[in-house]
Amino acid sequence: MSADLTRSPQPLPGPEANLGYLFRLAHQRFRAMLDDELEDIGLSAQEYGILSVFETRAELSTSELARVTQVTRQTMHPAIRRLESAGLLERRARNQRVVRLRPTKQGRDALRAATKRIRVAERAAFAGLSKRDEATVRAWLAGLAAPAPPPRQAEADGKEKS
Repeated sequence: MSADLTRSPQPLPGPEANLGYLFRLAHQRFRAMLDDELEDIGLSAQEYGILSVFETRAELSTSELARVTQVTRQTMHPAIRRLESAGLLERRARNQRVVRLRPTKQGRDALRAATKRIRVAERAAFAGLSKRDEATVRAWLAGLAAPAPPPRQAEADGKEKS
């Protein structure tokens, strides 16, 4: 019986569904789109995400990279090993204790090629929306992603506006 449940197509949730659930489904679908776009150049969406961090930072330690990408060091380690094996990342020892990661020239080239592919997936995700609606969605998501003020500060801000 459980096999029947997993094989039968599940109805798509409507816009009234739980927001967290909708985010999860949208993220899974978008991640699959990214993986499809990147597959033939040998990168996963996770690996692209790691390389893209280096667009704004020249080099990072494994711990810093894990923090920025919001995963544990243990999760980050195999991804770094794959990127190193592919010649896309390299380690540079600052001293006996500090090792920094940075993209190689091949890694920077792969990032540029992958970013073009990512833009294709983004355009597909926004297909059917006007430029104005796309800007609204991007602004809304950026606002949601921004760090929230501490709860006490948010309460104080709310009282001042009243």
